[in-house]
Amino acid sequence: MFAIEDWSKEKVHTVMREVLFSFNYMWFLMEEWAKQNCPEKAQGEEFQRLSEEFGRYQAQRLEKVVDAKLTGVARLAAFVRHSHWCAFEEIELTPLSDHSLRMRTLNCTAQKAARKWGMPHYACGQSGLRLRTGFFRGVIPTAQVARVFTPPDEKPAGTPAEAACEWIISI
Repeated sequence: MFAIEDWSKEKVHTVMREVLFSFNYMWFLMEEWAKQNCPEKAQGEEFQRLSEEFGRYQAQRLEKVVDAKLTGVARLAAFVRHSHWCAFEEIELTPLSDHSLRMRTLNCTAQKAARKWGMPHYACGQSGLRLRTGFFRGVIPTAQVARVFTPPDEKPAGTPAEAACEWIISI
C-alpha cells in the first residue's frame, strides 16, 4: 500500500493522476479488443451492463466526498465534478432548469486517441449512455439520461465545434 502519509500533496496528486490515466487507457484497450474479437458480445446486454455497473459504483464511492446536503441538479453537478470525467476531460455542465442539466465533453481525449490510432472516431454512444445512467441513478435513483449526440452523430446547430458529445440529465 502507498505510504501516502509520507508523501507530499504534489506526489500524491501526480501518482493518482497517472494511475487514473493508466486505468482509462486499459479500459479503452479492453473495450476495443472486445469489439474486435467478439463483436456480438461487446454489443450485448451483459457487456453493456458492465458500463452501467461502473457508473453506479463510482457514484456510490463518491458519496464519501460529496456534500450530502446538496440536492437536485446541484447534487448531480457536484458528483460529476468529482468523477472520472473531470479527471480526464473538460466537462461543461449547464443547468437547464431546476430538474435538468446538460453535460458536454469538450475536446474529448478518447476521440483524440481514436484518431491517433487511425480510427475515424470512438463509438461511445451505447456504453456512454449506460455508464451515465448507472452513475446518475446512483446519485439520484429517478435520474434519466438522454443522449443528444455522440460520434459519429451530427451535432445540433449551434453546438460548439469542440463538443464531442452531449447529454441531458433529468430528475
